[in-house]
Amino acid sequence: MALWHLMFSRPAYPKGQIKHIVYTLQDAQSFGGFALNNVGIVRETTELWYVDLDFVQPIGLTQGLFEEMVKYLVVLAGRLDHAPLPVYFAVMQRSLADLDITYHQYQDHSIDIMFWQGPPIVAPPEDQSHLRFRDDAEEE
Repeated sequence: MALWHLMFSRPAYPKGQIKHIVYTLQDAQSFGGFALNNVGIVRETTELWYVDLDFVQPIGLTQGLFEEMVKYLVVLAGRLDHAPLPVYFAVMQRSLADLDITYHQYQDHSIDIMFWQGPPIVAPPEDQSHLRFRDDAEEE
């Protein structure tokens, strides 16, 4: 079992983006090829959205795979999961530092992952064919 506590900065991540992550993973019933036990918004404050992601992890993750899985959450938040591959890879090729993502692993192997800035590219929910670079002044 793997338990990731995800924290998304507000207003960098609007509620619609957080819901998209949760609903997409719930529909897929998997994360990174691992069976999903549960995912959901567990708390919100004026500063952060809190999402718990619980999935079956029968093997250890390499650092590379861990980082790809974390970056995929940024892809989902930006609604880029069905974007053309060059757009998808424009996000995935960035480092966690470039995406302003930090994390801390605990002795019980649970992980806190903090997403401090929103996705660099987003697709509006009303028309995902209109990709655009994120506007730093976006509000919820």
